Amino acid sequence: MSTARGVPPSLADGLPRDISVAAHEIGLLEELTEDARQLGFGPPASLESAIDKRRREYLAGRISASHALRRLLGPAASQGEIVGDDDDVPRWPEGVVGSISHGAGFGFAAVAATDRYRGIGVDVERVVSAQQAGRLGARVLNEREMSLRQGGGGLSEEEMFTLVFSAKESAYKALFPRYRQVLGFSDVELERREAGDGDAGCGELRLRTRVAREGGAVRRLVGWYALTGVQADEAAGGSCMWAVVAVPF
Repeated sequence: MSTARGVPPSLADGLPRDISVAAHEIGLLEELTEDARQLGFGPPASLESAIDKRRREYLAGRISASHALRRLLGPAASQGEIVGDDDDVPRWPEGVVGSISHGAGFGFAAVAATDRYRGIGVDVERVVSAQQAGRLGARVLNEREMSLRQGGGGLSEEEMFTLVFSAKESAYKALFPRYRQVLGFSDVELERREAGDGDAGCGELRLRTRVAREGGAVRRLVGWYALTGVQADEAAGGSCMWAVVAVPF
């Protein structure tokens, strides 16, 4: 089981212990600002003119990242803001890889040590409607993934589409900070998925394009996912797909 705070237990229970994850609800701006202040940072000057939604998402993501870092490195870690570089990639402490996402009402982050993983990516999404899955399917999924979606092994077609989309987003975020190579949906394939307990599981992704630098070529990535909520419960916002993808050595 990983080191986790605020994430679905079904996801945390399936992650390796060397991956630290945390999530934080995207609440009111005043509350998020106070939570961030207690962690040693606040909204950056670059967001002073941003809309309320953007500022809230930013803070929830950075709060999640700070908690994940503290669980990986200790209470003294991440005193201050985690800033981004020119490509808006977060600058992590030395020896750390990580990723931040915000969606479905949550900020979500994962971190790990660089001697364990070359990269890590996360994503959290609302499960799309059947209409959206049908409209976007050919843009996101290849023929093999289409067949996986139709035989979802406990997941509906909409849930399976969202899982593949979220896994590919996470794969891109795991690879780009180190390799600075732009990938499309067709460059990554969900090759295998294993359902675990409840609405969670793991899988493997294959790169269909060359991504290589120091440490050898990257060919495969590993991932974990969890589905939370009930798709039909519109009052609660529907169900959410959480994904973590890592690039092992």
